[in-house]
Amino acid sequence: MTSKWRQFQVSILFLLLIVALTWGNSLEQHHALSVASMPPLLELEKKLIDNLEDYANVLEQKLQVLRSYIPVLRAENAKGRKDAMFYLFNPLNAHSLIRRLHQDWPKWRTYMMQPVGTVQIRNFGSWKTDLPTNTDLCDACAGIVRIKSIYDLKVEDIVQGKIDGCQYNFSMSSADVFAVGYQLAKGKAELEGVQWLQQVSKRLQQDILLIPPHLAIAELEVLKLLAECHLNENKYSKALTLVERCLKIEPQRAYFIRLRLKINELIGDQRNGTIEKEKRPEKALEKAFKLSCRGLLKTSTKLHCSYNFSTTPFLRFAPLKMELVGLSPYVVLYHDVLSAQESAQLIELATSDLKASGVFQAKGSAFKRLRTVKARWIKKEFNELTKRITRRIRDMTGFDLTEAEKFQIINYGIGGHYNMHKDYFNLTKIPYKEVALAEHFGDRIATVLFYLSDVEQGGATVFPKSGYTIYPRAGTALLWYNLHTDGHCDPSTLHAACPVMVGSKWVMTEWIRERGQMFIRRCLKPSA
Repeated sequence: MTSKWRQFQVSILFLLLIVALTWGNSLEQHHALSVASMPPLLELEKKLIDNLEDYANVLEQKLQVLRSYIPVLRAENAKGRKDAMFYLFNPLNAHSLIRRLHQDWPKWRTYMMQPVGTVQIRNFGSWKTDLPTNTDLCDACAGIVRIKSIYDLKVEDIVQGKIDGCQYNFSMSSADVFAVGYQLAKGKAELEGVQWLQQVSKRLQQDILLIPPHLAIAELEVLKLLAECHLNENKYSKALTLVERCLKIEPQRAYFIRLRLKINELIGDQRNGTIEKEKRPEKALEKAFKLSCRGLLKTSTKLHCSYNFSTTPFLRFAPLKMELVGLSPYVVLYHDVLSAQESAQLIELATSDLKASGVFQAKGSAFKRLRTVKARWIKKEFNELTKRITRRIRDMTGFDLTEAEKFQIINYGIGGHYNMHKDYFNLTKIPYKEVALAEHFGDRIATVLFYLSDVEQGGATVFPKSGYTIYPRAGTALLWYNLHTDGHCDPSTLHAACPVMVGSKWVMTEWIRERGQMFIRRCLKPSA
């Protein structure tokens, strides 16, 4: 009986653990993955500021009571101390002193101990679950680092609000900069972390008069992180100098004493100077990706524009404006295929139910996310607007969309991007469930990518192997084929979404499957 009871208890605990984990995951908002989902955070911050002001008002009321009565108390006490015996000769004064000390001062103690602002503290507790998590902060920091890396920007420029040559009326606080440096240092990207932490180190003296003590970044913490970064990069002399500065602030701290001994031993072992970490050479494709995002990769395409009259009979009456981006792979850009009103309606439709749609390269690391967006899937039959756009895609492509995937409306977050990828499937590397779907519906024969918004800076769609760079422009749509006419995958369709520097990027994607096109796009075997 006891054994069964224990098994029952273990089962209950296991179920509770699963529920807790599921509930915890459901609470994660992934704020940094979508600019569109962040306005509620400003409203939350306003409520917190109002609440803090209420708290200050309550404190001030108590303070006013204290300050208003202290002069009264002090005056009576000073009168007695001026000539104590003369004061106490009067029985009324003596009685009053005894009574004050016996009754009034215990009441003052009670008044001092009374909690102040309990309502405001309780309010804060009720909003705590709505605050961004550490994952959100890590995502936000990763977005800033991604912008700096891909577009080859200087840290000091970003800190001052200068982004890719454009000066904005915003800048980063010391806490903002330190958060980025901290995440990099703890994420084993010490060389990059040093650049950010050095900016914090330069600002500390300026912050003393500007920032409340409880919000200020401790100089010791910055120096410690910098020393650890230099140590991990084998720059022992710089690390030792920083440790010595730490010991001047806290001479008895055992950690710094041990660290100094360790560094001195390493310097003794390496008397020929510091040893730089071996840098991983940048692959040609990675370099091409970055150059494409910056618009610096030359392409051999001969662009030209035309009207598409022929894909469907309807286009004879209302031809589409078509711009040829390139032939290898074949990519075309359709202009004015969505009106401003239609784009706005799609954005409004998606905003109400955006979900995190991040793809990870390494579990648990925001710096390794292949994709930083939020998205919503919409059925093509959802309403008259989606049905109308479905017919428009049919006019653009000529394909049967009966078995095509749902629309995916996407909004990009801070430094929002989608790293290099292909839209067709590799059946050996996808989950079994998706293999079954791919076998039933076929591979993704084509992709149609609608741009629902302009982007002020960054956010281009690039094809690194071909050098195509297409900048988001509201109302346009990009079309390319993922498969050759013989049905084989086209690796030249490798593409990426460059990080958004400034702006909110909205797109809608439609992936068209090959099974329904057997009578529309014949499978042509290459001639021998």
